[in-house]
Amino acid sequence: MTRKPPAAVLAALCSLAALAPAPAPAEADDAAELAAAFGDDRPNLIFFLTDDQRNDFLGCTGHPLVETPRIDALAAEGVLFENAFVTTSICAASRATLLTGLYERTHRFTFGTPPIASIQTDDSYPAVLKREGYRTGFIGKFGVKVRPGAREEMFDFFQPLGRNPYHHKMPDGSRRHETDRAADFALEFIRGAAAGEAPFCLSVSFNASHAEDGDKEDHFPFPEGVGHLYEGVEMPPPRLADPAVFEAQPEFLRKSMNRDRYFWRWDTAEKYQHNMRNYLRMISGIDAAIGRVLDELEKRGIADNTVVIYMADNGYYAASRGFAGKWSHYEESLRVPLIIRDPRAPEGQRGKTVAAPALNVDIAPTLLDFADARACDRHQGASLAPFVTGAAPADWRSDFFCEHRMDHRSIPKWEGVRGGRYKYARYYEQDPPFEFLHDLSDDPMELANLAGDPAHREALEAMRARAAELSANYDSQAAADAGRVLERMKFGMLDPAAHAASGSALDEAEALAPGTPAVLLARADAHEKAGEHGKALRYLDQLVAGHPEVGDLLLRRGSTRLFHGDFAGAIADFDALIEADPERAPYLWQRGIAQYYAGDFDGGAKQFEIHKKVNPRDVENAAWHFLCVARRDGLDSARENLIPVEGDARVPMAEVQRLFAGELKPEDVLAAAERGNPAPDDLRNHLCYAHLYLGLYFEAQGDAGRSLGHIEKAAVEYAMPHYMGEVARVHLRARKK
Repeated sequence: MTRKPPAAVLAALCSLAALAPAPAPAEADDAAELAAAFGDDRPNLIFFLTDDQRNDFLGCTGHPLVETPRIDALAAEGVLFENAFVTTSICAASRATLLTGLYERTHRFTFGTPPIASIQTDDSYPAVLKREGYRTGFIGKFGVKVRPGAREEMFDFFQPLGRNPYHHKMPDGSRRHETDRAADFALEFIRGAAAGEAPFCLSVSFNASHAEDGDKEDHFPFPEGVGHLYEGVEMPPPRLADPAVFEAQPEFLRKSMNRDRYFWRWDTAEKYQHNMRNYLRMISGIDAAIGRVLDELEKRGIADNTVVIYMADNGYYAASRGFAGKWSHYEESLRVPLIIRDPRAPEGQRGKTVAAPALNVDIAPTLLDFADARACDRHQGASLAPFVTGAAPADWRSDFFCEHRMDHRSIPKWEGVRGGRYKYARYYEQDPPFEFLHDLSDDPMELANLAGDPAHREALEAMRARAAELSANYDSQAAADAGRVLERMKFGMLDPAAHAASGSALDEAEALAPGTPAVLLARADAHEKAGEHGKALRYLDQLVAGHPEVGDLLLRRGSTRLFHGDFAGAIADFDALIEADPERAPYLWQRGIAQYYAGDFDGGAKQFEIHKKVNPRDVENAAWHFLCVARRDGLDSARENLIPVEGDARVPMAEVQRLFAGELKPEDVLAAAERGNPAPDDLRNHLCYAHLYLGLYFEAQGDAGRSLGHIEKAAVEYAMPHYMGEVARVHLRARKK
């Protein structure tokens, strides 16, 4: 690894790269001069990603027919990981894992889910590299959704390409295959980046070799340049083609989408031969496109300082076991090719194979490691760079978590663990859950399910426990990420812009940790501070139902019920809290307010009397006690029994106390609120308090008109985002009724 330049230099490079226009291609520049232009000696990085390609569909991994000379050369010059896997076998979730370095259980993204949380894309490999001075580019199938602004934080150059159709119409009327267009844009990016000083990281994400699902006649449209390949060549039969293998599957797998798509593509010999030839042509087309990019690196004189990674986003059955697609737990679905070529590595490392399990979750930390970039301790994978440089770690993973969580009626959900000997999978939405246990040592083709075998009960229980442990770990990180999102939120009770921003953050947190107490409470906060108390109660009801033993939730819901005007419900919550913890009774002054509005003036007066024991300096308590006694026994009795208060320094609470004692007039309270030329925000707060207690004072006197006038000013004209400001709004709604 090379030493990275100082952070200030990297920041300057990053700023210049972002501001400057992309340089024009240098058609005839000397390659050595272009290489020398890189003042930064960190390597360039290129990450090639294919779609729907299992590990054995390359020449270098043993396929007898497919022609992939340029990819095979990468393996001969680099390191081939013969046990590479994805942790979720579907493009959306797997690509999110590649981007973020997180398991699906943590990033929560797949088809039909909200976008990846920005707190996770902030730590994606392109975002980190861009911040550390790399020029970052993306070409092809992005395959994920991100939050607004995240794409710009990750990439300087972004050129998405789709496959519907694969052949793109060009300005001159000709057609060009998506694979070739991806290479075209890659060359454009490299020419521009090579003329600058910063190293680059380019992600080229092919749509191939994914089928064109909407075209039932021509599933695998290939580039014209490879159309001559495999013509007349008999394709070898699929693995595990014996119908008995399919029939041995449980019914929910026999009726899954893997079987539906089998009838689209592979169910007759004629279909199989036609589609397999074209599928291999698509892979050969990718190989040719990669060759063009590698040749451009040589032409620009930067091949010797460019690390290249080749991987697929998931495996592919291709008629094995009578299945099409991927999605499930078998090796054909999870195993993918992975090659890393680092031309700076020692000669003895070239052409090596690595047996240690490598995962898609390792790609982000690997790219950061090669770039000598800041490691992200939130990434759940580990760098593969030491295997390439010859410093393989002594201890490495012996197993890994794998799963599929997409909501689709024809794709069963599952989670499990793939170990060195055993593989465990639990399809948890079946009734009852269906378990698999395979002994990969004795049964590498995974034909026998040992989950019901008493002789393997101990192994089953150990793998079951390991899956539960890992699942809980990755779940807990998602919840922690949700907590980090919530910490960033700034609520504003009366600020629509702040409320909108909070709503966006809440959506993000809820996608990460749906239904967790922190998210439910934050949802309640957001609605309550927007004045939407009824909506807040929906979430508080869920919290109380799930945690009835937590007294603070009863206090919180009781207060929200008070604000919503459900005074009986508020009293019930406060009473339940007192029953569970009698020592808290003196502190529940909110209970006295609810009792006042419910017409229980005696109960309210008693609540305020016991509250003075724990808060003797609260004029609010004395004022509310005054109201309860005035309504119960009359105004004279209220004055005689006014709770004495000294030391309430809030403006104008000392004057409010003297008003209720009959020592001052209402205008004295208003004058006190305005005294001393307070700042605008302070003045607003003073007047909110003044008008609220003037309103309550006139209510105690039976002057409903003047009372309502002052309350309206406290609740609307001088509205404040605090507890008593909300009480003013409660009072206004109650009295208008």
